[in-house]
Amino acid sequence: MGSVGAAMGTEKITSECVEVPLGERSYRVEIGNGLLSELGGRIRAAGLKQTQAFVVTNGEVGGLYFERVRAALEQVGFTRVVRHDLPGTEAGKNWEEFTGTCAALLEAFPDTGSVPLVVLLGGGVVGDLGGFAAGVFRRGVPFVQVPTTLLAAVDSSVGGKVAVNMGGVKNIFGIFNQPRLVVCDLGMLETLSAREMRSGMSEVIKYGGVCSRALFEQLEAPGGVERVLERDPGVLVDVVAQCVRLKAAVVAQDELDRKGIRNVLNFGHTVGHAIELSASYALTHGEAIAVGMIAATRLAIAVGVCGEPFLDRLHGLLERAGLPTRYPAGASLFDAVIRAMQMDKKFRDGRNVFVLPTGDGSWVQRENVPWDLVHAVVREALSE
Repeated sequence: MGSVGAAMGTEKITSECVEVPLGERSYRVEIGNGLLSELGGRIRAAGLKQTQAFVVTNGEVGGLYFERVRAALEQVGFTRVVRHDLPGTEAGKNWEEFTGTCAALLEAFPDTGSVPLVVLLGGGVVGDLGGFAAGVFRRGVPFVQVPTTLLAAVDSSVGGKVAVNMGGVKNIFGIFNQPRLVVCDLGMLETLSAREMRSGMSEVIKYGGVCSRALFEQLEAPGGVERVLERDPGVLVDVVAQCVRLKAAVVAQDELDRKGIRNVLNFGHTVGHAIELSASYALTHGEAIAVGMIAATRLAIAVGVCGEPFLDRLHGLLERAGLPTRYPAGASLFDAVIRAMQMDKKFRDGRNVFVLPTGDGSWVQRENVPWDLVHAVVREALSE
């Protein structure tokens, strides 16, 4: 991993490159401003030789950036660039849209000798569903992630988990499929809504909360959270790169999620996913995870692995980021939330599994937490 334009005196970092070290599946995450115009060259530098591309995006993002992507690809010899749009919300990350994307791939590239490069231009929905489709079309074609949200930049575009939702369960059908390259042009965050920036901030805080004391303290410092939300270019590059390095280190140790190490990335997600689904996506992913992180921390206090001071610090940081710490509108959803939690993919043989913080930058996994404690923190999460 390395950086260009690293701070000297008051000069800010302008770009960073983080390696995800996975042997023959290793790839680079390139982070900076103004990278979209260089997408074609970066794809060629990564050794990708295709001349046809299938760009998965959504209507809003495609309207803003597809022509720029097409131009960047044509500059390096792409002769055909096909666009395919998905819905722009989590509710659209479903089996029907997945099969529709596979059908569109087959229609666009029916010749068995034609191997397109799949380019995923969008947020987590585009990355998850498009990466899944790329992984099963012709038993796998290469794909490149071009995240356009803060959440996708710091989390979902890296690590190779691609999936769709079905039957009221998040990401229940999916595979591990690593991208060949991630190009993260943070200039595209300028067109992101304030709410979506806050949603991505939730995942940044997650990394600080259980993976990095230094990041947590940086966010706590005066202006720490605020400068990210204000889209300060240098601060964004620094914070996104920190998150990507943290995730890359976890993925390198447990790529296929078989050792339990990757579970750290699920801090706040067990309760958060359940609320997100039960509320029919009235909350963004990041908003639901913020509520889930507070619930998980309360559970950590209840089982004696965390103290109240960390809860106060986390609560304060989430509030500064404009994120919810409860979801009182979901008070009637208690039973649905508990049912959704019981279908969590981490749960095995009827034993629940929770990622619990033990302080800033540390965590522990607990199984078979008494359900009365779980019920209590969920009721609190849904209370006024």
